[in-house]
This record gives sequence, structure tokens and C-alpha cells, in this order.
Amino acid sequence: MNVLKLIKKDHSDVQSLFNKFEKTAKSSHEKREEIFEQIRRELQIHSRVEEEIFYPFLKALNGNSGRNLVSEALKVHKEIDELLTQISRLQPSDKNFDEKVETLFENVEHHIQEEEREIFQFAEEKCSEEQLENLGREVAERKKILDRQLAA
Repeated sequence: MNVLKLIKKDHSDVQSLFNKFEKTAKSSHEKREEIFEQIRRELQIHSRVEEEIFYPFLKALNGNSGRNLVSEALKVHKEIDELLTQISRLQPSDKNFDEKVETLFENVEHHIQEEEREIFQFAEEKCSEEQLENLGREVAERKKILDRQLAA
């Protein structure tokens, strides 16, 4: 599968989890915590494969624009990781929990929009279909490995 389609599917999956979280009653602490853990796991796996495979490939392509796009995306990943850590230290009953998850959702949503608009366009312009397919296979394999590691 083309790496861009795979990443877009990840984006859609995490957005669905955020919607599920928002529709869950604030008093359903266990369910909200369970959904947050799913969100955290999805984001961790997604970020890792982008940082290990997709971004380095784009960064190696000619010119500063690839490096600049990747640099900006990595900054956002770091902010998202910090929020995930902060939220995971809270209980769903804490008053800051929902506020932090909302901030996380806003940051992730903004990152998705930028990535799908700017980074995808860059990749489509600079990469062949074969390269995108090969990256997709590599990303899919790495995701399986990371998923098994996080499950252990």
C-alpha cells in the first residue's frame, strides 16, 4: 500500500478514537481512560514509523524544503509526546484530564492537516509511485513489530 494512504488511514483511525472519546460520558472514567490508552498507542506507533522511516526518506530528498517540513513535523511530534505523557499521569477524574485531551486533539488535528497538505504534496512531487509503495510496505511491517512490542 502507498505510504500516503497508510498514513492517511492512521490519521482517520485516531480521529475516530477522538470522536469516540468525545461521545463517551465524562462520568465514564474507565471507558475514557481505555479510549485514551488506545489513542496513545496509535499515536506512539504512528509517530515512530514516521520518524524512523518516512521522515528520514523525505529529509534525504534534494533541497531544504524536505528538511524544513520534517523539522517542523518533528517539533509537533515532540509536543504531542509531551502531552501524552502529561495526560497519562492524570486520572480521568482529574479536572485537567479532559482539557489536556482536548488540547491533544487540537494539536493532532492541526498536525494531520499540515501533514496531509504540505508533506504529502512534497512526497507526491518528489517520489515515484514505486518509492511510495516500498515505503508503505516498510511502514506496515514496522507497525506490526511495534504493535507486538507494545502489546508485550
